[in-house]
Amino acid sequence: KQWYQRRVAITAGIDERMARFVTGSHMRHHPANASHPTEDQDTVSGPKPVPQTLLKKYIMYARTTVLPKLHYVDQDKIAALYAELRRESMATGSIPITVRHIESMIRLAEAHARLHLRDHVREDDINIAIRIMLESFIDTQKFSVMKNMRHTFAKYLSYKKDNNELLMFILKQLAKDQVVYSRSRFGDDLQNVEIPVDELEEKARQINIHNLQPFYESDLFIQNRFIHDKKKKTILLTL
Repeated sequence: KQWYQRRVAITAGIDERMARFVTGSHMRHHPANASHPTEDQDTVSGPKPVPQTLLKKYIMYARTTVLPKLHYVDQDKIAALYAELRRESMATGSIPITVRHIESMIRLAEAHARLHLRDHVREDDINIAIRIMLESFIDTQKFSVMKNMRHTFAKYLSYKKDNNELLMFILKQLAKDQVVYSRSRFGDDLQNVEIPVDELEEKARQINIHNLQPFYESDLFIQNRFIHDKKKKTILLTL
């Protein structure tokens, strides 16, 4: 019961931030606000958003005219992944993988191919679908199982992810681990989290990322309220 209460308390803050992000995104991108950009839109660099009218036409065209075929699906890869997930589920006692997950993966691959207006499902469509399905499946597991599964299936989870996005995911996991440990060991709510740079760099090397300076200077790093202290060789997050 205590573990469950701690887990609820930990995820409550994350859920609230996610809800704020989603509602804020809807407000910013509503057609009525198109001519009145928010402060966030003015400061964040990157490609310009696609107008909603053009996006609707694109989606409608893809839905009605593009029907990707599964002639080139790598069936061996899907079968091997399914068997590996079944073994992992049995070994850890986690929520089991089912055939429905495989069916969902194939539909995701078709959708990804349709998004790119392709007539056939390619290997990269399958790889993206595997990554999406795995992320969703692993997030439903217990914390300890989730951590092991992310390590076991890292090669699938890292497919075509931007380095900054990958590093941010790892950094948030390190911060979350500290919060979980502090609450379970001392019952305290941390106000600040300090993560040694060495820990992040070690994790980054495991996925062949060796230069983290562009990540420290990125908008993603700054927007998530992380501060890189070069003198202390730490990364600070104020909760």
